[in-house]
Amino acid sequence: MDPVDFNFAHSINVFGSSSKTGEVLEARDFVLSNTRAPIAEFNQSMLKTPRYKLARTLDRVQAYYAQAKVPFRVSLPIDDEAVTSELLARGFTRQPDLPCMVFEGARCEAPSVPGLEIGTVRDSEGLADFQRIAFGSFSYPVEIAPIALTPELAALPHVTLFVGYINGAPVCCSAIITTGEVAGVYWVGTVAAQRKLGLGAAITAHAVNEGYARGCKHACLQASPLGLPVYQRIGFVQARAYPCFNHAAL
Repeated sequence: MDPVDFNFAHSINVFGSSSKTGEVLEARDFVLSNTRAPIAEFNQSMLKTPRYKLARTLDRVQAYYAQAKVPFRVSLPIDDEAVTSELLARGFTRQPDLPCMVFEGARCEAPSVPGLEIGTVRDSEGLADFQRIAFGSFSYPVEIAPIALTPELAALPHVTLFVGYINGAPVCCSAIITTGEVAGVYWVGTVAAQRKLGLGAAITAHAVNEGYARGCKHACLQASPLGLPVYQRIGFVQARAYPCFNHAAL
């Protein structure tokens, strides 16, 4: 796989396997995660080589999630008409493509935000702040955040969580997962009352530069519609888009 695609696929493994109720099944052709949450995005999978024995792979994917009885999402590293047709025929619904963006500069710069102090999550209080901002920013049920974003996740040596504070109040967050020379940026979020102040750009740039400090030479992320123009302004460019397909619980 491309190093950027590998980082995304690995993130599915990391977030699934570190959740309190999750598990991961990985093979040469796919990675499947199941957190047992009733939200498709939390039971995510990627077909690593979607053109290779597609029917057999999808049979295995659907059998796995049928046993789990949860809605799920399948993402692809390529846009392929034959693969799309097969997924639609099996009852999947296509979702908006997920932009894959990369940063290739020597350092990521963002306008400074007065009073913003960014720290690394090192204790339960910081993790609780991260959980609330991350889930609240994406309108996920905040009460299940401790199940998905755990101390086990924060303790992984190639994962780092960040929270930004203004006057002691948590206002933004981000995370990095490093794989080789790639720093994948995840869970970029800002509390609703503090948006349009440059916090998203600042916390993203901080994550990228921390990844570089750990030896990475590139950064990547998957952009939401709200975040895409923010990332473009600080130097990210769209490399491709991941087709995404959701399926109801079987």
